[in-house]
Amino acid sequence: MDVSVIIVNYNTRKITVNCIDSIFAQTSGLEFEVILVDNASTDGSKEWFEKDDRITYIYSKKNLGFGCANNLGYAHCTGKYIFCLNSDTILLNNALLLFLNKMENLPAEVGCLGTLLLNRQRQVMHSYGQFPTLLGNIKWRLGKTCEWKDPKWMQADDTRFFEVGYVTGADLFIRRSVIESCGFFDPDFFLYFEETEMQWRFQNRGYKVYVYADPQIVHLEGGSAPKHTPVMKTLRSLQRIVNSERLYFKKTHSMLFYYTVVLPYTAANFLWLVGKTFVAGVLKHIRK
Repeated sequence: MDVSVIIVNYNTRKITVNCIDSIFAQTSGLEFEVILVDNASTDGSKEWFEKDDRITYIYSKKNLGFGCANNLGYAHCTGKYIFCLNSDTILLNNALLLFLNKMENLPAEVGCLGTLLLNRQRQVMHSYGQFPTLLGNIKWRLGKTCEWKDPKWMQADDTRFFEVGYVTGADLFIRRSVIESCGFFDPDFFLYFEETEMQWRFQNRGYKVYVYADPQIVHLEGGSAPKHTPVMKTLRSLQRIVNSERLYFKKTHSMLFYYTVVLPYTAANFLWLVGKTFVAGVLKHIRK
């Protein structure tokens, strides 16, 4: 098998169907398999996908989160390359073959590829970045920087293929040999920062990560999120983001840095995000 595609579904039956259909409509010239891991969906996904004989369907009785669900899918993979693909994506061309051919002609030190993802308007959106730093995250939260648009992260003579810190988890094309050497997703993460930490491990072992822009993939970012989220769910989501960020710094920095810098930052960051959410909610109510 050339490529194993892993998709994680959590109550996103309709968009996941579109994603899978686009894979089979656009892909040719290679042997591939699609493995769908279902995180205990209750939207009719189980009844729908267990009848789809094009895919390997794995139903989990509990929501494992993004990384652990991919780990479960990986246990069923037979491909030389592993392609982690978000359920809210649509392939516009033969992306799998383009990734495969590119990787086959690259040195073994290139362990992972992603593309320049497109939004609904077919404009380039967040697809990669530098490894997080506390200062960088503060600037980002204040709207002072947008690292993935920074030209210094692109080679001036070729913006179709360039090295980055990490690519987002929406499309990760990885050598199986790299996963066997460095491990896959860390099970301590439930959601957020898991792909960043994984690629940090890759690069610490000498592997490089690149963006290759020829594959065309639309990312309907937020397509799996509810349109109207209750306040408590919003706060829990914010807490999960902050906790994952804290866990990332704990795993990638010294214990001294973690206890003296990261923990105070995490507490302040969560309070700031809660305050920002509360103010936004008040303003929205006033406008009504």
